[in-house]
Amino acid sequence: MSTATIKPQGSIVSQPRGITAATIVIIVLWGVLQWNLSAFTFLGVAILFILGFKNPLWAVAAIIISQMTITSYMVATPLVDISLRLIMMLLTLYIIRGSLARKEVDFGPHARMLIIPMVVLVIIGFISNMVNPLTFDMTFRSFRNLFVGLLFIILLPAIVENTRQLRILCSIVLIVALASAIIGIFQHYNILGMSQATLLDPYQTGNITASDNNMVQGMIGQQSTAAPELPAQSGRIPGMGETELELAFIFPVLIMIALTVFLTRGVKSAHRNLLLIPIVPMLLALWFTYTRSAIYAVGMGVISILPFMVSKIRWEIILATIAILIWVVETTGFLEETYLGGRSESVQEQSSVARDVLWQAGVAIALDNPVLGIGAGRFVEISPEYANRVDPVLIAWEEDRYWEYTTLGNDEPHNDFIMMWLTHGTLALIVYVLLYFMIIYNLMYAFRNSKNRFVKGVAVGLAAGVITYIANSLYHNLLATMPLLWIIAGFALVTAKLAHREKEVVLTK
Repeated sequence: MSTATIKPQGSIVSQPRGITAATIVIIVLWGVLQWNLSAFTFLGVAILFILGFKNPLWAVAAIIISQMTITSYMVATPLVDISLRLIMMLLTLYIIRGSLARKEVDFGPHARMLIIPMVVLVIIGFISNMVNPLTFDMTFRSFRNLFVGLLFIILLPAIVENTRQLRILCSIVLIVALASAIIGIFQHYNILGMSQATLLDPYQTGNITASDNNMVQGMIGQQSTAAPELPAQSGRIPGMGETELELAFIFPVLIMIALTVFLTRGVKSAHRNLLLIPIVPMLLALWFTYTRSAIYAVGMGVISILPFMVSKIRWEIILATIAILIWVVETTGFLEETYLGGRSESVQEQSSVARDVLWQAGVAIALDNPVLGIGAGRFVEISPEYANRVDPVLIAWEEDRYWEYTTLGNDEPHNDFIMMWLTHGTLALIVYVLLYFMIIYNLMYAFRNSKNRFVKGVAVGLAAGVITYIANSLYHNLLATMPLLWIIAGFALVTAKLAHREKEVVLTK
């Protein structure tokens, strides 16, 4: 008698038909429920999280999707507001408490190399905030952001146990990203009235609403009680996110993953070419965010893919070389050209000068406070005192252009490395940079030791995604916006763990 082996079927959400159907459903619902999109998004996240009580994987999916949509959602308490993501992560820890107590959780072979520096960074940040004159609310908020990062690094490898689960998570993220990209394109062209279909106040064609004025100040260095105009071509689109910057941060990473899984043949041959389809709307939506660093970040990520995939080149050299290249491009002012930003020359000029002023003041503050920095959230308060440490030509330009308005005292530095340095000190900056190397180390371990093409593709895609993150973080405060870096770090441990298990299976045979 002969027997046949039945191959287990994957989840429907990881199949092309399932991805297509789910994407269409989300787009249709987004268009129909324009009157209360935040409630719709919250309901979707809540349903996923409730499923997580039966299978923790869905809780992880809910947390990640919330960071692609309602990332700043806060829950008010009598003492302090707590972010929705922190509450969900603590509940997820409660869900897997049994496995943690029985020490059944596998974080991967090199988890300590990533977790320990992150713990050190959390401690340094806490001490820095305690010794500096901060309010309790600001101290808690800063600690919460770093602690959430630590939880991401721990929870993702603790819950994702096999390649099938990794595929499901990647598929869910792809569904939401693809829907968000298409919705963003609809918003740009106002198809079916979708220019109004945003989580926050509608982004009108050619301008931004007054409620977004503070965000605009940070981008172009302009203060006004009215809604400032953007270039005539159209408004910046947020997709399913809260702001256009979220798309500019997330999409480059996801584009890298889709591209590298395609290159490594990480999916079935019949479905492989389908991976290229989501890249097109994501690139188009990315351009419509009019974020000058976004397309540049994609370019740097693509450049990094080949070196990362060539095993004879040491990953440390690759990372250092590309980081230096990004720094050179940043210091030479290449991104100040209008064609890269998709914005008018005057707006581009304002944005460039504002960043130069903020960076110079930020470095000066960091040099004067090298041990523990000035603490979180104090740059705006202290920076006016450092106007004499900024190039006088830039200060004179601002005074001539804006009369009484000055960038210092109104905006943050828009650079995560400078922000980390001036906020928590030199040691914190060193640990922060070290974390990038540890993330890449785990990803390169996964790529070079796994035989599974999907795992290899995700690993090298995330490595290229780190490059896009670095490129963006030189121009924005990503750490304060969303925990994208920590999500990448968590998935780095996931891929390293899966690769290590493959290696163990081979050795035991």
